[in-house]
This record gives sequence, structure tokens and C-alpha cells, in this order.
Amino acid sequence: MGRFHGYLRLLRFERAISAMAGVVITGIVVKDLTGFSWGYFVACLVVFFSALANFALNDIHDVEIDRLNQRRDRPIVTGAVSRETAVLVVVFSTLLAFVLSLMLGPYPRFMVWIGLPVSLLYNVYLKRYIVFKNLFTGFANVGVVLMGALIVDTVIEPLAYYIALVGFFFSLSYEVMLDIGDIEGDRAMGVETIPVRFGKRNAVLLSVFIGLGAVFADPLPFFLHVDPRLFRDYLFLALILVPVANRIRISHALLIDHSPENIQSLRKRLFRNLQLGGVCYLIGFLL
Repeated sequence: MGRFHGYLRLLRFERAISAMAGVVITGIVVKDLTGFSWGYFVACLVVFFSALANFALNDIHDVEIDRLNQRRDRPIVTGAVSRETAVLVVVFSTLLAFVLSLMLGPYPRFMVWIGLPVSLLYNVYLKRYIVFKNLFTGFANVGVVLMGALIVDTVIEPLAYYIALVGFFFSLSYEVMLDIGDIEGDRAMGVETIPVRFGKRNAVLLSVFIGLGAVFADPLPFFLHVDPRLFRDYLFLALILVPVANRIRISHALLIDHSPENIQSLRKRLFRNLQLGGVCYLIGFLL
């Protein structure tokens, strides 16, 4: 892994940009974002730098676990990026996120001032405990959606709650799957996860069950009058069934092979599935 590629791995730009997209999509969904908005621009930057800080801190804190799990995609493990450089990324990204949050309204600013310190504490300490390990990331995604709904006003529309709920369960399924691949390192370092506590097979079944439940909720706005832009919209239905079918294939692949190597492959596919679902919703709202 070269130095440039190592920085890309450390910062996880694609995931950080995806988090920013969650703010933008929510703004469009709740009809608060109809053109360029300085508030949404700043909120996206805050989410972006918050994500960078947490990704880098995760790699710093989990370096021994990643070594045990032979995670060659982690740049500190391979030596492509030094621990000191990663610390600087955490410090400067955190400072930028806090400074930029001063330009937000009181509600989203409060969410940043509470959420960012808690997320950093999670990466350092709280993730060792099963009660926090998987739930926190789901709540972080909920926070991104709710922030996107609160940039302009203090009203959170019902559809924003719906998207936040689906995102929570999608994230919960995703994190449980990742823990299955990291079970050996987590067990050795005393990190309590669902696979460590209840076994790999039970964790697979839980991840599949929650994930399929979340993805099958995706088409519900076609059948339920949650939003007139999606209700009985056959274009939206045709589009959203693509990620649904793709998620079924991913779940089947996890059931038959939950080796660390396969989970690394499924991790990328599942992330693409989330992005595809977001694009389908966005097209449904805009057309």
C-alpha cells in the first residue's frame, strides 16, 4: 500500500462523502433544499470533517486488533501512514468540525457539540462494550438525517423519521456483519461484540434478518401515503426494487460464506447497495 493510497484508506473519503450526501438527500426530501444553501454547505463540511476524525481515530485505537485480524487495508497496520500523522488528522478534523459548526443554527450546532465528542469517546472506549458497539453507528446515521432536516427550520418531517429509522437498522446489520469478520481480534483484545458473545452463526442470522427487514422497508412509500412524490410512483418502485434484489443476493452470500475474506468483499457490496438506495430515493423525489 503506497502512501497516497494509505491516506485514502485512513480518511475513507467515499464514506465521508456518502455521509455528506445523507445531509443533502434529507434536505431535498423535506423540501428545505431547493438550490444552493450556505447552511447545507456548512453542515456537509461539518459532517465530512467529523467523519474523517472518527475514521482516523478508529484506526489509531484498533491498530492491535487490526494486526491480529491481518487487516492489510488499514494503513497504520501496513506502515503506509504513521500513527502520529493519524493523530494530527484527528485533531485538525475535530477542530474544523467544531469551528464550522458555529455557523449552524442552534439545533444542528447542539447536535454536533454533543455528538462529535461522544463519537470520539466511542472509538476510544465505548465500542468495547456490546451495548454500545453496534447501536452507536446506527444512531450516528440517524443524527446525520435529523441534522439534514433541521438546517432551515425546527420541524422534522415524518419522512425524515422514516429514512432515519431505515438507516438505523441498515447500519446495525452492516456493523454486525463487520464484527463477524473481526471476531478473532476482538475476542483476543477483550472487545465484546455480538459474534463474540453469541457466536458467529447467530450473528450472521441476526445481520441477515435485520438487513432484509430494513431493505424491504424501502418500497413502503410506494404503498403507504408517506409522501405524495413516492406514493403510487411506478418509476420509484421499479428503481428501488434493484437494491432490494441486490441486498437479497448479498444476504445469501453472507449465509453461505461468512469468512473474513468474503465479509471484506460483501462490505464493499453492501456499501454500494446503500448508495444505490439513496440514488433511487433521490430520483423518485426529483422526477
